[in-house]
Amino acid sequence: DQAAGLTYSEISDRHVLLWRLNDELTEDVPITQVVQLTSQPGNYNYYAPVAVRSRESRTANLQITLGRFSRTQRDQILRFAKDVKFEKKSTVNSCRVWTRDLLEAMVGRGLISGDLFTDIDSEVPLLKRKPEASS
Repeated sequence: DQAAGLTYSEISDRHVLLWRLNDELTEDVPITQVVQLTSQPGNYNYYAPVAVRSRESRTANLQITLGRFSRTQRDQILRFAKDVKFEKKSTVNSCRVWTRDLLEAMVGRGLISGDLFTDIDSEVPLLKRKPEASS
């Protein structure tokens, strides 16, 4: 149930990220740029793009293709990601909420279709923003 987003153990959350292939030499490990809200409930941060050199992260997890983007579109996506609001100490709104907000911005600018967003939301699922818990 937790992986389906139906429960939350308060220890971990299903992680969601966007990645873009940056370089793939024929006999080398590929370099990808990652855009994500990092850490865990109560201690979120946004650092992007982060370069990662790993085959496993691309093969061991669910992959949903968003499309091919130009450098200008990539820069737009990075601006949208930077503008997504998040509360660093949130225990309510996770990276799935952040990703929902980012993908909705991408739909709004025509970078991905509403149908693709709906498919992603069904597959992950992405959570909707909730009021922050009072401290």
